[in-house]
Amino acid sequence: RYARDYVVEGEPYAGYDRHNAEVAAFHLDRILGFRRAPLVVGRFVNLRTEIKPVATEQLLGTFMTVGNNTCFYGKCYYCRETEPACADGDVMEGSVTLWLPDVWPLQKHRHPWGRTYREGKLARWEYDESYCDAVKKTSPYDSGPRLLDIIDTAIFDYLIGNADRHHYESFQDDEGASMLILLDNAKSFGNPALDERSILAPLYQCCIIRVSTWNRLNYLKNGVLKSALKSAMSHDPISPVLSDPHLDALDQRLLSILATVKQCTDQFGPDIVLVEDRMTLSHL
Repeated sequence: RYARDYVVEGEPYAGYDRHNAEVAAFHLDRILGFRRAPLVVGRFVNLRTEIKPVATEQLLGTFMTVGNNTCFYGKCYYCRETEPACADGDVMEGSVTLWLPDVWPLQKHRHPWGRTYREGKLARWEYDESYCDAVKKTSPYDSGPRLLDIIDTAIFDYLIGNADRHHYESFQDDEGASMLILLDNAKSFGNPALDERSILAPLYQCCIIRVSTWNRLNYLKNGVLKSALKSAMSHDPISPVLSDPHLDALDQRLLSILATVKQCTDQFGPDIVLVEDRMTLSHL
């Protein structure tokens, strides 16, 4: 729907989903060493020969022709007939995501730092600076790795500009032990000039971070992050995946993250802020 250099204005979660953002987020996840995002690759798809022959009747009912272009609007909560996605003729640029088989069911959780999406109504974390203390007393954040996963996710989302993480997934029946899975990153890389600091609220309110994450972030400064991501995406079928301003924004946001952690260590000391990867929270 958008050209690579298109800037999405408005709220930090504004605009349509962006397929290239999913591709970039997958590669960034690998570079950060998290490996929690599903495999995504860009692809040019022929809607007439590849999609329509295998589409369900429900999906087929949303196809239309606009001019000489094949379009569809799909079936989802926000899908509208007045806002179809259109191919260039029959060919559409998109992305393909590899899902796990059904033997690995996922469980959805409400993100403790989710937004209300209601004008004039703030979530508790947006006005209560001690909110993290309450989170630490509730399961599954009172023990195990989940809170540290939330911190990692905040760092990841801040880098990609994703302010739309209202829920997250883990493996089902994991009792809080499995990793947080980074699904649905399509509201990312909308505005390279907007550094939405509130995305980092879990980090600056809890003031803890994995030692491994901290070490990795320091390794990626001084232009290494931008260079690594650009190289990783260069062989994707829809390359260039991101415009240069988005790549530049990554390095700038990384500096903000490092500065935030430094503020925490200055206030509480590195022994409190930098914690081992499998946190017991016994010291909290």
